[in-house]
Amino acid sequence: MAFYGDSATAQIALTTFFSFLVVTDLIGNTLVILVIVTNKTARTPMNFLLINLAVADMMVAIFIAPRFLFMNAINHPEGLAGTIICKLITGGNFSWTGGACSVFTLVAIAFERYYAVMYPYNDKGKMSIKKLRYIFIGVWLGAAVLNLPLFLTIYYEASKHFCFEYWPPDLPWLPIAYASVWWAAAGVFPIFSMAFLYTRVVYNLWFKRSESGNPAQQAVIRYRKRATKMVITVSVIYAFCWLPILTTYMLSYAHPQFKYGDVTHIATIGLSTLNSSVNPLVYTFQNVRFRKLLKDLVCCKQSRNRVDTSGTTNTSHTARKRST
Repeated sequence: MAFYGDSATAQIALTTFFSFLVVTDLIGNTLVILVIVTNKTARTPMNFLLINLAVADMMVAIFIAPRFLFMNAINHPEGLAGTIICKLITGGNFSWTGGACSVFTLVAIAFERYYAVMYPYNDKGKMSIKKLRYIFIGVWLGAAVLNLPLFLTIYYEASKHFCFEYWPPDLPWLPIAYASVWWAAAGVFPIFSMAFLYTRVVYNLWFKRSESGNPAQQAVIRYRKRATKMVITVSVIYAFCWLPILTTYMLSYAHPQFKYGDVTHIATIGLSTLNSSVNPLVYTFQNVRFRKLLKDLVCCKQSRNRVDTSGTTNTSHTARKRST
């Protein structure tokens, strides 16, 4: 299927744009994973959440590539084989799964920040490896369940040379209901939840007077501020990049003027792909520790100082590097 009609220039521009995003996504998130797993001080429960976020973002890139980079270069199989390939590769279903996993992970990060800042001495709020296992299972299972109807409704349409959703014609409300569930589950509810949690955290860190003048405790507060600013930035970027595609997906079934493959549709897909590419840049620009570890990794240097020097203690619930 040719997006933007038959314009060769538009096709080249589109392919170049998505190629850049995919390469940036894969390289950036691979580096995030390597920075964390190759540094003992970075292997904290919080950073394992960031690894999960990086894996989800890479899934978006890997499965957006066949949809926008290779479809014009290959002959897509037709019939049953074409439908199976649509469901598993070219239909973009796993990209949506990665997107859902990303936002569910961001909500988990928001809860971690909330408990770490609001209840720093309460063991119930601490993130442990055991809790992480349940979180990872819940995040991926929830994303899979949310995306299951897409795997059931995607088919290859030979006349249009692309993959499309086909819902039961006698249930016209069903696709609208499903798109609305996506809009709520991956958009409105997570964003409002994160907004509520981070509002409490920001008030506590920036506007509530600290009762402790202890230098070590002040260092902990400074670290928490840096970490909180970073994850708030990532969450805001998610909202900006994913709300448009979730909204247009819902409106496409309610209003015929929203058509598959038009400028609005492609722009929203570009934004959602951009979201998966930009997180490593946020870590790099907002976190000095991550920049240092990244530089050591790229330059193949062994970090001499494996001990956090920021004054952060275990009371921060991350022993320093929740840093990415």
